[in-house]
Amino acid sequence: MLWATKYVSFTLYRKIRTYVYANIKNKSSSRIRYFITNKFRYDTGTKMAQELRELCQLLFPNSTNETPEYFNDINDYIKKLGSQNWEHIRNEPERLSDEMKHLTEQTQELAFTNCKTFVETAEISRTIMKDLGKSKDSLEVFLNTMPQFVQELEKFSMNVGNIVEDKKRYSSIRHQSDKLLDLLELPSLMREALNAEDYESALDIFTFVRNLSKRYSEIPIVQNTSSEIMTLWYETLYHLYNQLHYDLPLPQCLQILGYLRRANTVFKSTEEDQSKISVGSKIPSNTIMTDGLHLHFLKARNAWFEKALEDAKSSESSERLLRKIVELHRIHLFNVLTQHKSIFLSDAQESKVRDYELSGTSALSCWLKQKVEKLTQMLNQDLKKEDESSFESLLNQCMYLCLSFGRVGADLRCVLTPLFRNNIMAQFHYNLDKVDNQFENQMRTYKVPTIKNLPRPVNENMISGPPENLLDYYPLAEYCNGLLSTLNSFRVTAPLNIVKDVYNEYRKSLGKSVQILLTFYNREQQAFTEVERQNFVSFCICFTEDLVPYITKCLSQSFPPTQICELLGVTLTVLQESKLLQIDQMEICKPLNSITGLFSS
Repeated sequence: MLWATKYVSFTLYRKIRTYVYANIKNKSSSRIRYFITNKFRYDTGTKMAQELRELCQLLFPNSTNETPEYFNDINDYIKKLGSQNWEHIRNEPERLSDEMKHLTEQTQELAFTNCKTFVETAEISRTIMKDLGKSKDSLEVFLNTMPQFVQELEKFSMNVGNIVEDKKRYSSIRHQSDKLLDLLELPSLMREALNAEDYESALDIFTFVRNLSKRYSEIPIVQNTSSEIMTLWYETLYHLYNQLHYDLPLPQCLQILGYLRRANTVFKSTEEDQSKISVGSKIPSNTIMTDGLHLHFLKARNAWFEKALEDAKSSESSERLLRKIVELHRIHLFNVLTQHKSIFLSDAQESKVRDYELSGTSALSCWLKQKVEKLTQMLNQDLKKEDESSFESLLNQCMYLCLSFGRVGADLRCVLTPLFRNNIMAQFHYNLDKVDNQFENQMRTYKVPTIKNLPRPVNENMISGPPENLLDYYPLAEYCNGLLSTLNSFRVTAPLNIVKDVYNEYRKSLGKSVQILLTFYNREQQAFTEVERQNFVSFCICFTEDLVPYITKCLSQSFPPTQICELLGVTLTVLQESKLLQIDQMEICKPLNSITGLFSS
């Protein structure tokens, strides 16, 4: 290194000397000499760099190679040279030439002595250059493949992390294996509970699994177990609802509905919790029978009731069928109403909801109305076929039904009473028309006796019966018997509210009979003998004085005025003044006055 520095210094000095000798006569030589002798004597950092730059411009004004950076390696030599005097500088080239010659000889001797070493060094350098090239290529390949390598490392790290997590999970599963086995056995336990009809245990299992699935819904084993339990839960509901299709006592019905309500409450609570978490809405407060359970109850009990009616229709005779149907309505409908009230209405709610339940707007009232309408249709169709004794028994049975329903706020007398009244009136009109037609037919073929009738003695034992004089005139006797039979047909079953219609119809019947007698007289009077005329007059007098008063008396006994006064809320005097329960004998028989002469003024 020393000889290289000296060589560079010698070269620089040679250039300086050449330039100085070439420009010795120029004014600039004094400046160069000044720089060499004076300027380089002082070294002050940045000042030295500026002086080197000016020296380069003086020495090489037209060259671009010898820049101040060119002199960086010989700064010390220039500093030393700048500190010498001019004489020393003038002798410096010779010293440098000698030193250069000496260095050349040393170099040649070194090259000759270490030729083999230089050759080997060159070979080694060439080998090193090749290896460096290969290393450069390998480094480029490494840099190119490094991102992929990093990605693979990240994947490997993720796989290792997953393996660690799986190991932790499997370890946890191994430690919790007993509990997991218990969880997996829950569906089989619930199946055994269903087979044994242990619905309490089944609902406990269902409640536990629903709460567990609400907390750990993301775990697959919990999801599978919850799915199996839900299937068994629907099967449980099917069994419970199916039991409602049979005849059940109130305690068992309460127990089944309690299970259904509990299952529905658990299911709705979990569903509402999940919807609250996902939507954030508030859970609505429970209202009376909002879960629709009472609808399922009514549907099941309706199916059972319809089956009971079908069984009765297939097993009972036609004579007893209607009474059997009424009895089924009384027993089963009353049980359904009682069960519904006991199950769905608490004591606190009863007073508020009872009016609503049977007001015509609730499901229970609509269902009861439908059943009553069907019963009414059946009664309306079959009542006409019933005889007097059956009709009375059926009426009493229906009134008992109405009173039973009245105990739970569903009195049906306002529905069934008009039905029986209409049937009674229809039967009454039919019987009365039959009596009128029979009397008219008999008068068409009646022959007035040609022998004078003798008056009958009064029989004190027959005071309460029909007048014996009617026996002399068989059309009147049969007409009286027909009127009495019509009264007797509804003597027990007749409601008091038909009394006005009954009196009016009897007035019409008696008035029609009077017209029949007048027609007969006008048709036959020309052929009458004197005896026959007297006998027919006696016939009309018997009708006027015996038949009409007796029928009026019978009507009064069938509809006692005291009961009518109590029903209307009036006194007996007011009722008599109204002439509601009175048949005016004079007014009815006035057309016969031309024959009898009884009411002549």
